[in-house]
Amino acid sequence: MEENGFNYEQGIAELEEIVSRLSAGNVPLDDSLKLYSRGLELLNLCDGKLTEVEKKISVLNKKTGEEESFEG
Repeated sequence: MEENGFNYEQGIAELEEIVSRLSAGNVPLDDSLKLYSRGLELLNLCDGKLTEVEKKISVLNKKTGEEESFEG
């Protein structure tokens, strides 16, 4: 588990499962809404984690004089 209680890889796996379930089209409407909401939450958590890692890499690169290259 990560420092802040969120594991990126587990978050991506759960997000992929949600997308798969919603894409199948056989989830009741209320459950679809809950899954969609959880998916947005996971998306934001994953995006935040990536941003955090990019910042850490930038700091490390500045210390070593390396170029940073993040494609968005």
